[in-house]
Amino acid sequence: MLIDPNSALLRGEPRDARDLAITANNSWCLAYDNLSYVPPWLSDAFCRLSTGGGFATRELYTDQDEIIFDSKRPVLLTSIEEVATRSDAIDRCIIANLPSIPVERRRLEAELEASFNEVRTFILGALIDVVCGALRDLPNTHLDALPRMADFAIWVTAAERALGWPAGTFLEVYCGNRIAANELALESSLVGPPLLQLLKEEGDWNGTASELLTALEERVTDQIQRQKSWPKVSRSMTCRLQRLAPTFVRSTGTSFTTENHIGGNGPSGRCRKRCLI
Repeated sequence: MLIDPNSALLRGEPRDARDLAITANNSWCLAYDNLSYVPPWLSDAFCRLSTGGGFATRELYTDQDEIIFDSKRPVLLTSIEEVATRSDAIDRCIIANLPSIPVERRRLEAELEASFNEVRTFILGALIDVVCGALRDLPNTHLDALPRMADFAIWVTAAERALGWPAGTFLEVYCGNRIAANELALESSLVGPPLLQLLKEEGDWNGTASELLTALEERVTDQIQRQKSWPKVSRSMTCRLQRLAPTFVRSTGTSFTTENHIGGNGPSGRCRKRCLI
């Protein structure tokens, strides 16, 4: 309502990437309300949108002309349960768990909007002051170590003085949020918990992706193995590891390495992926 007033402030999830690209092209801030599930394609699309990415499609009523949407937008997701669970999406998220509103503090929507409108211009002015302060301090803002989303971190750090925060406040809170987010990513992955159990029992582990899959299957129930997202073959096991590896490194300090291993003699030798954990 402050920077991107619209007749539909909160929306449901888009049907496809084209709808998302069109919405981003016509809005400065995208807010999707009360989501229960974010499918992988939409999670990937949100990642591209938050850090900048394009979408190209055939222009209507033409055979060969192309229209390109290129946007970078902040995205707000509200949900009761955790819907951003893939590690690449969580890397781009700031997660806020809001407390329930006590009965004695609940207000009618019309009353809340009236109170907001009374101070609306002051809030917008305060935000503009913060942006001016960040622009002033940005050239002299430096971080000893750049976190994920480095440009975002530099920008908010530059705004600390205008916000009245002590130096280093944002990075301290941001790093804490990242730790909690990485733990969430591990817990949400079907592979994460049994892999943690394997490492706790075995320590360092070296073997093929097929052997790792077998070792993990011994530590989960049949019900988990029947789920669609559980890897069924060695190739999908390798893909799960590669996706989960950055989260594992940041959360537990454990590193993954995959390398090609040639077995057999001559052209008929088999090439297998070996996983070093």
